[in-house]
Amino acid sequence: MDLHDYLDALRRHWRFFVVCVLLGLAGATAVTVLMPRSYTADAQLFVATRDESSGAAYQGGLFTQQRVKSYTRIVTSPAVLDGVIAELGLPTTSDHLAKKINATAPLDTTLVDIKVTDRSPVRAQAIADATAVHLTQYIATVEGGTKGSPPLVKASVVGGSQPPSTPTSPRPGLNLAIGLVAGTVVGVSGAVLRQSLDTTLHTADDISAQLSLPVLGTVPPPDGRRRAKAAVPRLGTTRHSEALSRLRTRLSFTPGGGMPASVLIGSALPAEGRTTTAVDLATSVARTGRRVVLLEADLRGPCLAERLDLRGPVGLTDVLTGRTSLCDALQNSGDGHLRVLTSGFAPADPSVLLSSPAMARLIRALEGEADLVVVDSPPLLSFAEGATLASLTAGALLLVRAGRTRLADAHRALDTLSAVRARVLGAVLTDASTEKITDWQPPSPPLRPNGVLRPQERAEATNRTAVQVPDRHQK
Repeated sequence: MDLHDYLDALRRHWRFFVVCVLLGLAGATAVTVLMPRSYTADAQLFVATRDESSGAAYQGGLFTQQRVKSYTRIVTSPAVLDGVIAELGLPTTSDHLAKKINATAPLDTTLVDIKVTDRSPVRAQAIADATAVHLTQYIATVEGGTKGSPPLVKASVVGGSQPPSTPTSPRPGLNLAIGLVAGTVVGVSGAVLRQSLDTTLHTADDISAQLSLPVLGTVPPPDGRRRAKAAVPRLGTTRHSEALSRLRTRLSFTPGGGMPASVLIGSALPAEGRTTTAVDLATSVARTGRRVVLLEADLRGPCLAERLDLRGPVGLTDVLTGRTSLCDALQNSGDGHLRVLTSGFAPADPSVLLSSPAMARLIRALEGEADLVVVDSPPLLSFAEGATLASLTAGALLLVRAGRTRLADAHRALDTLSAVRARVLGAVLTDASTEKITDWQPPSPPLRPNGVLRPQERAEATNRTAVQVPDRHQK
């Protein structure tokens, strides 16, 4: 993966990244608040020899520098700490007390720095001072000369006695920095992992690259994601209306001589925006003055009558069974340019009714009475009727819901359309709340039923500016 891939993963999963960063900061804050306060007290010893001549003093300094390295280890020995425990009356052992004490010898010096960490600043300083005193006494004992002569090395306490005023632990700044870094690492790693495991289609570029289909429209969700009941369905927000206008315009430039006589609105699975897109597209085209018929062929989940405030008992099934005429079943919506044929009564076996010769004759009759017939169909992968209807219409649009439709399902839907030799006009990306609508060019090379180009067609496409695809529905 390059930098672009990482940025794309963060863009798509920015909420997950932000949550990880916030959790990292929250965890660091919780640790800082819950961690007990501890204080570090200091005491310092100066070690020197008793030689007075300069030459001897220089040699003695080197001797002392070697000695102080050993004294840093002696500080935590029981020989020193037992006396500290007895003097201060501490309820602990020398081994436990040694864990609180750290002794170091700065380079090229004869100093011994003693640091004691404890929850009480006063007790920490008392332990540091007592440890320094008992260490000087121990040094005087082990470094003593012959009987009656002074010791070779003298250690003096030169620092300490003031309890620390601020705690050394926890360190809020450091903890927050660690939490921020940890949250960022987890967020980036998780976003990249989710990106690699995510097989859904998110953008028009995904559809073009993965399905080899032209994207005729990128439709954001309508305002509030739910439509109010109205005789003329609202087109939603300005951005939504503009997206539908683009879809209508691009549909007019599909290969084969402009606007197809009939269009099936299909999707791989339910809840991908078929009915909403069918109503919006039919309304958008009707507002240009064209005669449009909206056909509700989804007999398993009809909803147009309720959505458009139309009478529901008479519809498609009544026309197919001969109970009523097509003229009586069609209902006007809006200013008269849009007519709707609802589903009618629920049949026992919708697939048998929709695959009958009467259904093919009905679509031909509707194409003769209107400039465009928009067919709302069942999901392609759920029921067989969707593929049957696609074979009867002049073209089909495959809806892909951003972030929900999986690549494998979209491929299966295209295979289903290819099996019935349906003409796939392109794809429409729905619910694209963050998708940018880009410039579009009418597809010049001919499309196979599943939208995939043959190698020879790809080579010829560069030498063509427009290709007319024979319409197998033309009489």
